[in-house]
Amino acid sequence: MNAFSVNATSSKQISEIIPIPISSFGGVLSIPKSETLSMGEPVEIRIPVPWGHISAKTWGSSSGKPVLGVHGWMDNAGSFDKLIPKLSNTLYVVAVDLPGHGRSSHIPQGIPCHYFDFVLSLRRIVNHFKWSRFAWLGHSMGAGLGAYYASLFPAQVERLVMLDLVKGITADTNEDLADKVAASIDSFLGTEGKITPEPPTYSYEDALHRQIAATAGSLTEEAAKTLLIRGTRRVSEERWAFSRDLRLRSPSIQRISHEQAFALLNNIKCHNLLIKASKAPFFEQKDICDKVLGIYKEKCASFQYVEVDSDHFVHLTEPEKIADMVNKFLTEPRAGL
Repeated sequence: MNAFSVNATSSKQISEIIPIPISSFGGVLSIPKSETLSMGEPVEIRIPVPWGHISAKTWGSSSGKPVLGVHGWMDNAGSFDKLIPKLSNTLYVVAVDLPGHGRSSHIPQGIPCHYFDFVLSLRRIVNHFKWSRFAWLGHSMGAGLGAYYASLFPAQVERLVMLDLVKGITADTNEDLADKVAASIDSFLGTEGKITPEPPTYSYEDALHRQIAATAGSLTEEAAKTLLIRGTRRVSEERWAFSRDLRLRSPSIQRISHEQAFALLNNIKCHNLLIKASKAPFFEQKDICDKVLGIYKEKCASFQYVEVDSDHFVHLTEPEKIADMVNKFLTEPRAGL
């Protein structure tokens, strides 16, 4: 495991980030057995939205420090089932199923879902709870959404934990833009045409195999079973159907360029902890990732970059490797923004 810590006054050069001992902000120490680290059982809630509801799991008391948990693409709130119980019960964690995921309502028929539509939905959730300040715990796509949300509404997000994604994935939209947008439109229409009132069903073993295969083997069997609790619904004694919206597979018709992403992220101000799994890819070119890390280093109130020896779903398969550092980051006093 490697760790780096920087603050907003540090040099802009990524190469000058100085390694520090992992124990200085939690590391992989064992979780203390104390009352302050006993979350108890989660509570299921539904948040009303114009097209239905957003499902969520909550841990802790609503009087605690609010934390919004946002999962990755095609996952669900169960993604945090192994990590959150290891956090302090002084936190109030709301882990949501994004629209079309888990137990949340699908978007209306005929309407595509763009990447920033998720940001809009998450804004609805924050408004529902009337949070003026809160922390964000995001994995993969949820981490990218967190960085964008924190940049769009910097007065609200005090702390941001990003699990295994440097930023929301973008592309050079100036190259073959018309062809790419046209392909996205046709992909959405083609996927929409495959949706039927009675979706395909599978045996539980087949559904489990498909869940693991869809993540290139980065999920253990136990972790996949955890995601299947919310990610499937039982349609008969022996048959199961995936609950996610098939339209999520289509690439977003709405696109932003690398430069637009950089411009958005330049407005970020929160304390930022980015945990990168060493066995997972960066998902984008190194120069793009380095540029974004430089932005975090310069703009965030504080920035910690940590590399852990694990795979993309470290928070679900090996939560003990990151629980202490996440807990410390979310609970210890920090200078105001």
